[in-house]
Amino acid sequence: MKRLNELFDIDNDMKIYSIHSDSRYVKPYSIFFCIEGLSVDGHRYIDDAIFQGAKVIVHSKDIDKQQGIIYIRVADPLDELNRVSNVFYDYPSKKMRIVGVTGTSGKTVVASMVKSVMDHYCKAAYMGTISLEYDGVKEECPYTTPETLYVQKKLFDMARRGVKVVAMEASSHGLALKRIDAVDFNIAVLTNISDEHLDFHGTRRQYIESKKKLFSMLSTNSIAVLNKDEEVFEEFKDATKARIMTYGIKNESEIMAKNIELYIDHSEFDLLLKGNKYHIICPVIADFNIYNVLATVGALVGLGFDDRMIIEAIGELKPVDGRMEIIPNRHNITIIVDYCCHTKDFENVFKFADRVSRGRIIAVLGAPSKRHIARRKKIGELANRYLDHVILTELDDRGEKVEDICEEIQEAITDIPSIIITNRAIAVEQAVEQASPGDVILLLGKGHEKFISLEVGQRDYEGDKAIALKAIKRVYEGEEENELQ
Repeated sequence: MKRLNELFDIDNDMKIYSIHSDSRYVKPYSIFFCIEGLSVDGHRYIDDAIFQGAKVIVHSKDIDKQQGIIYIRVADPLDELNRVSNVFYDYPSKKMRIVGVTGTSGKTVVASMVKSVMDHYCKAAYMGTISLEYDGVKEECPYTTPETLYVQKKLFDMARRGVKVVAMEASSHGLALKRIDAVDFNIAVLTNISDEHLDFHGTRRQYIESKKKLFSMLSTNSIAVLNKDEEVFEEFKDATKARIMTYGIKNESEIMAKNIELYIDHSEFDLLLKGNKYHIICPVIADFNIYNVLATVGALVGLGFDDRMIIEAIGELKPVDGRMEIIPNRHNITIIVDYCCHTKDFENVFKFADRVSRGRIIAVLGAPSKRHIARRKKIGELANRYLDHVILTELDDRGEKVEDICEEIQEAITDIPSIIITNRAIAVEQAVEQASPGDVILLLGKGHEKFISLEVGQRDYEGDKAIALKAIKRVYEGEEENELQ
């Protein structure tokens, strides 16, 4: 609870018990902020908010007014929501160390790794694509980077429960939509930049600018961990007042990996850190994940880790759920589950499998829906170049026919066998049935997700990992399973 005059420069000490930007959740003696979103204008729901009990309306447009209600007109209600929510929840991010991770790929892996390492030393939290996790709480996040009130409310609860470090994914959407403008970041990490999400941002330049915003928010006491191998390195460096910490593989950096050796189940490399060299055996696979490990090292250095603690942490890293995750089995078949969201992700995974596989590479590919039509041909061409067999199946159809989507990808697959099995569970099982010892199976597109997105809503899906494990037991260990429908 806060007094109204604690939140605004106003001569009124009314008790305010909650703040809202969605009229459906307004409670008595609350403030309603009229936010203009991409498709909904909060000004249309003022009457609903008042009916629910709102006593204060923060708006930017001319509106009809009711007696007994306080109206506060501002230039941008979203900016005010960021400011007021920070005050209302007692500046929660200032009570913890906040690590923000942004980039096209790798956000989930780096943020999850930071949280996993910090769990050994203190109460830590993760907020991002996979979930929200802290102090026994685990729930699905509404977005990779949730909206302002959700973020502030959860940070408040984390601080109340004694969380000391929060690793948070900062998506380009979340940054552009001002969802984390009120968060006080201590460390910001850049993974990489590729041409994605242009359907939302319009141009590559606007996409980059949204990412740079995270670093422009940093103070001089903060740390910016930057990938020096990225062509945008210099402009990100120029965008921040924070101390720069660099990592890379190709270009000379403070944190480097040299003499990299990739294996099907682990990686080895020499870590150059603070002028010292350490040989690392790391349970993380694929060269692009080495970058994620280095980014994690940068965050840990920023959090005060010494060399010994960092070396121990890297050696004990655990696979992130659905991110280049190997499904264990006793039958000499390597099954890898990966989220594989972007075109570059597919290429990276295909290249890795091609490099380390001793047998065939069999891939189950989710079909990108109408949001990502341009990816279809590219994914088909990459599959044709690197794989031995492809099973095309559903991913998130969002109202399109799965067969039509798959056929578009299949047109570019001209030199290897490919089939369409629209039921994803059956497609995964078929891949397991076809595999022989030494083969690699790639289950791509869903990662940790246990749902299929439809045009409206979603339906439950057991998950690639669970289905693959059942198929292994049935095919190789003789355990009967109910027939998949």
